[in-house]
Amino acid sequence: MTDPALEVLWKRVLDGWDDEATHAAFTEHCRNTGQLLEAAVRYRGMAGDHVRGAVADRHLRGVAILAMAALEQTRSERRPAGPRWLLITIAVVLLSAAAGWLRAVLR
Repeated sequence: MTDPALEVLWKRVLDGWDDEATHAAFTEHCRNTGQLLEAAVRYRGMAGDHVRGAVADRHLRGVAILAMAALEQTRSERRPAGPRWLLITIAVVLLSAAAGWLRAVLR
């Protein structure tokens, strides 16, 4: 599905490549609509252009930073593994049981 607003903004970017405001509007729209991948694809496609490549690379890095920030916001808190004393107790009980079993088998 194509986003008409994205297409219009991208055309403005291409028509006014040196205008930072058009790049900002395009990137902001992509961020707000969850289309940072599309922005990255488009800037990556321009990276090989000998005239526009440097600007495209700079904006591609900016899109990557925005994507990483978005991922960071969705990351869940790490749950604690449990009380350490409980893990030690379980380990001691299992080792004692294994030692008892070995003694019984080796007799």
